[in-house]
Amino acid sequence: MELLENRKRIKALSNDDKREKVVKALSQIVFDDAKILRMIQTFEEQIQLANSTDENKRSQTDLFWENTFVRGLFDGTECGTYLGMDLGGTNFRVVRVDMKDGKANTQTKYYNLEKKLLVGSSSELFDYIAVSLRSFLSEETFPYQEVPLGFTFSFPSRQISLKRSTISTWTKSIKCTDGVGLDSVSLLEEAIDRLGRDTFPVRVNVVARISDTTGTLLAGNLLDHECKIGLILGTGSNAAFVEYIRNIEKWDTCYKDNDPSDKVVINCEFGALGDNGCLDFMKTEFDRELDRHSNHPGSYTFEKHYSGHYLGELVRLALVRLAADGLVFAETPCDKLSERWALTTSHVTDIERVTDGDSPTLQAFLEEFGVSSPSEDDILLVREVCELMSTRGAYIVATAMVVLLNHIDLPEVTIAVDGSLYEHHPKYHNNMASFIAKWRPQTKTTLRLVKDGSGQGGALVAAIEAKSAKRP
Repeated sequence: MELLENRKRIKALSNDDKREKVVKALSQIVFDDAKILRMIQTFEEQIQLANSTDENKRSQTDLFWENTFVRGLFDGTECGTYLGMDLGGTNFRVVRVDMKDGKANTQTKYYNLEKKLLVGSSSELFDYIAVSLRSFLSEETFPYQEVPLGFTFSFPSRQISLKRSTISTWTKSIKCTDGVGLDSVSLLEEAIDRLGRDTFPVRVNVVARISDTTGTLLAGNLLDHECKIGLILGTGSNAAFVEYIRNIEKWDTCYKDNDPSDKVVINCEFGALGDNGCLDFMKTEFDRELDRHSNHPGSYTFEKHYSGHYLGELVRLALVRLAADGLVFAETPCDKLSERWALTTSHVTDIERVTDGDSPTLQAFLEEFGVSSPSEDDILLVREVCELMSTRGAYIVATAMVVLLNHIDLPEVTIAVDGSLYEHHPKYHNNMASFIAKWRPQTKTTLRLVKDGSGQGGALVAAIEAKSAKRP
């Protein structure tokens, strides 16, 4: 990122004194080479802690660095019919994937979850899921008497095997009265048993539980065999990637198996990276203020720097600072700007789409915040703060991708990305792509949008597991 004093909009401000004060206030947002190099080093140090055979060292990092127990990807020989189920928020979906010679035909149906199910017991929630699954199966015909199912369960969990895990916490809109410490697959199987397996038109064999990031990686690999990373970049953020066993020091101690593969998919769970203070060096006053007033102070540190739930608030806080210094909205006070979380990432995305000749979008935003007659400097600074904070966010998550690409160490890699921020922000893709090209030039890297990959991923992991089970 160029020096702030050389940026076009800052140079266009009305006087030298204002330019100097703006640069002083916003310079902390710049994610420069020194911070990038330190973050790469810090991320690697945290990975080494997470991979240590020493449990005390592992406890020093907030990286889960989970073994997904997914040991293979697609090779084009996959055939059969598979089911996926994706539970991630106020609705869930059931997916049917019919595969022939590695090609997939996918059908998806969505089911809404009533509010009472989100706050009741886990058994009530899973009973409804089982009823919906049976309904889906009743509307389909199957060439087999038994169908493998992969369960994409997008809540923090400790993975024990491909199929078994324990729920660490409920997040998002689901706040069941119990379930923490239980196995999500067992909860599903018990609900199916209560309903009566003989009432299902075909037998369902739940073979795997994965996260949404693993699902996105698998969906991306189906489309492009060079895909080795799955990235969620929406309200929250996480990644999964294909790692070499030799890079996992704790493998023989914690996971050693008889699988001949030298690779495994790792679920990074890096949203909480920095909860231990290791990323304090890159925090701005805006990051610290946001964290203090967030739903989970002191946690999810990494994703708070760039993900969709937080980007708008970071922009608001920077504008509040400029307003307090009399640098923006001095002539037309912007009262709504003082409301926490009033400025959303959707606002930022809309403003980032504005071109120099397109004022209606920006005018509508300012009017929403009570500014009817903005000055030229006001307009320049609103656009500049949105761009600076968005660019910083793209660079931060791209730095994490560079670290993963360093581990994969291949001449060509595709990153499958799912999430509303990546899909709708007009500049995140290009900023990430240019950053990765600069900091990992030895790998030809492609960023590819893979929508709704998490649901399809459940069925796809079932296909991979079925193929693996047939190996001698």
